[in-house]
Amino acid sequence: MALQKHGVLVVGISGTTCSGKTTTAKQLRELLPNSTVFSQDNYFFPVDSPRHKWIPELKHINWDIVSSLDMARMTQEIQQYISKLSSDSIHIVIVDGFCIFNYKPLAELCDLKYYFTLDYEECFKRRVKRVYEPPDVPGYFEKCVWPEHLKQLAEVRNAINDVRYFNGNSTNELNEITADIARIL
Repeated sequence: MALQKHGVLVVGISGTTCSGKTTTAKQLRELLPNSTVFSQDNYFFPVDSPRHKWIPELKHINWDIVSSLDMARMTQEIQQYISKLSSDSIHIVIVDGFCIFNYKPLAELCDLKYYFTLDYEECFKRRVKRVYEPPDVPGYFEKCVWPEHLKQLAEVRNAINDVRYFNGNSTNELNEITADIARIL
């Protein structure tokens, strides 16, 4: 574990859209001294990036795939942040995003890994209440959001053994994560 080497514990929180990842990350940040959050939402490529996958029938970019994000920069910035931390105290780095475990270098940084799920109906219900920039177009959830989530979830389940899964309808995730952290600290 990174904690034993550098006094840093990296907690990864991933999962489907609107499942409570960011809320949980922010709550952890407020509860845990010497913690910081890196949000994957800050690493999307600009709209005009040639890396984006265009969905012609929707006339919209697929924002729900790993290639829509600058994952290399995110990983590098987290590593740089960790390298500058003092080993005099324990630091907790919280990484939040919908596909952080689908990028191997970032997944390997995480000491604790959590994946939040929702069923289709609840996920859709929550998603339509959110405002995105650019906004979702009709059919985007069905064509991109949900199928990409299922692919990413299958990839995580097949490739990573040490992930704890939570149902995003639960209210106990925060307590369980803080208990896991306390056991390590």
